[in-house]
Amino acid sequence: MNAIRAERIHQAYLFTGSRGIGKTSIARIFAKVIRCENTSIEAETTRSCDECASCREITAGTSVDVIEIDGASNNGVEAVREIRENAKYLPSTGKRKIYIIDEVHMLTTAAFNALLKTLEEPPPHVIFIFATTEPHKIPATILSRCQRFDYRRITIAQAQARLLQIAQAEQIQIEPGALALIARAAEGSMRDALSLLDQVIAFSGAQVSVQSVRESIGLIEGQTLIGIVNAVFARNALTALQHVDQAYQRGHDLRVLTRSLIEFLHAAILAKIGAQSPEGLELSEEEWKELSNSAKQRELEEIEMIFQVLHQGLEWIARSPQPKVVLDILLVKCATAEALVFLDSDEVLPAKPMAQAPAPAPSPVLTTPAAAIPVAAPVATPVPPTLSVKSNSWEGFIEHARKTRPLLASILEHGNCVLNRDTLGAVSGMIISFPPNHVHYRDQLQNRVYQEHLLSFTKEYFGTAIKAQVDLKESGESVAGKRERELKERELNSRNAAQNHPIIKEARSLFGGELGPIELTGSDSGDRDE
Repeated sequence: MNAIRAERIHQAYLFTGSRGIGKTSIARIFAKVIRCENTSIEAETTRSCDECASCREITAGTSVDVIEIDGASNNGVEAVREIRENAKYLPSTGKRKIYIIDEVHMLTTAAFNALLKTLEEPPPHVIFIFATTEPHKIPATILSRCQRFDYRRITIAQAQARLLQIAQAEQIQIEPGALALIARAAEGSMRDALSLLDQVIAFSGAQVSVQSVRESIGLIEGQTLIGIVNAVFARNALTALQHVDQAYQRGHDLRVLTRSLIEFLHAAILAKIGAQSPEGLELSEEEWKELSNSAKQRELEEIEMIFQVLHQGLEWIARSPQPKVVLDILLVKCATAEALVFLDSDEVLPAKPMAQAPAPAPSPVLTTPAAAIPVAAPVATPVPPTLSVKSNSWEGFIEHARKTRPLLASILEHGNCVLNRDTLGAVSGMIISFPPNHVHYRDQLQNRVYQEHLLSFTKEYFGTAIKAQVDLKESGESVAGKRERELKERELNSRNAAQNHPIIKEARSLFGGELGPIELTGSDSGDRDE
């Protein structure tokens, strides 16, 4: 409005934002006001008259001076060249010719290059208005020549108020809870909200209830989602699957169900870190309270892992011909997964009973022209390297953290640490470094919750609370890297021992042939035998 009043109209505008929030509609309104013969400028509004010939033509979509182009279907060089040629000519009426290009990010690279020349030296009577949901796909050379306006999503309250206004105008009796459900399902898109309202009215008639909204657009009841989350947190897989089956029998889309569960897990994580209000979340007060209480059953790291399992499984569910089977398995995995438990180095596993048969040795196979002859050989299998823990060391600190926070320990072991000590040898500072390609580990440790855990563990282990500095730097071999290297070395030594075993050599000399693949017993288990 200020630009119109000051007559400082730019040659190119870029309107960005999510779908259905009015980018193209505002472009048309803007064009109307610019070209209107009787524009009304007031203190808080600037309006077109909607009565002059230009306004009526733009409303009807017949204006020869306001040209709307779909960038998705007219994305080639030829379409842009036609725009360039026509832009040279003056408007048939008024002072401005306006091109509105929707979904401009769909233009090809060659088309953008062809458009660039016109944007660099535009005719004084031409204005370009670009609309897109994906501005990151537009070349920087185009962006730098546009005035950019980012449109915010429609809030649930705004959408609900507009839907109520429309329902009253259409003489539709609709429950407030039903309006809230439609507004929430629209996910910030007013266009989607209007489409859903039309669908609900077609299904329900002039009386719209909460239940009819759920049935007509397939929304899942919050109590069903709460029931699944509660069951997973309580490690009750069977109850969780029963809730899923009920939703499935009612015809709910399992992708929508999974996305809703992810949203509830997000809310549970926020509750776990101390958020006090569902403001900004699409949850009712009752749902928030239930979810907050339910989250007390699990540690933060466990809820994060459940979130990751479902988030990564969402695409799998979407692509699978049997989505319910996939979702069932994912929920069973989440419900039955136990937190990792640290075993102190001085704890000894109970000895195996004497009557128990020893673990089978690996069986190298010799392939001969006649047959494959299995030959048993007592080959040593690799044992995972034992972490050498020194008093007041980085390795010792990791193992101390692993007792109660195994996920934090797994992050720490991918980095290196410099421990600063005072004149008496006591640790007074800690600098944790991760390689540049492990920036995600650094970001996790800079989280407030992890910082609090580190302070607590340093006080327990070193005797004083130390604020850890976390940065990115190549700093040698990490604990995890060392363990992996030693494991590979042990496996290589075991394979060499198998190949050079006297029995194997004798078998090869007798039968000829080649040594087949060597399998190491216990390679996937912590209970390995030498």
